[in-house]
Amino acid sequence: MHHGNATHIARLIYNAAQRRFEAIVEFFIPGVAQPLRVPVRIEASQNIPHRQLTRALTREAQRRGIGGL
Repeated sequence: MHHGNATHIARLIYNAAQRRFEAIVEFFIPGVAQPLRVPVRIEASQNIPHRQLTRALTREAQRRGIGGL
């Protein structure tokens, strides 16, 4: 699977009512002027460690948005 050179979590909120994180993950791909923006939602505890959260968000965004690139 080909991935962009850089990843940025542009927006992140915790939806306490539904116990999930909602985010916009941006992938910066060489040769593309604008980043690929992928909305994602993952069910997780509000106390999830930062590294685990960013990994889960990035993997879900890759699965949803750039799996075919």
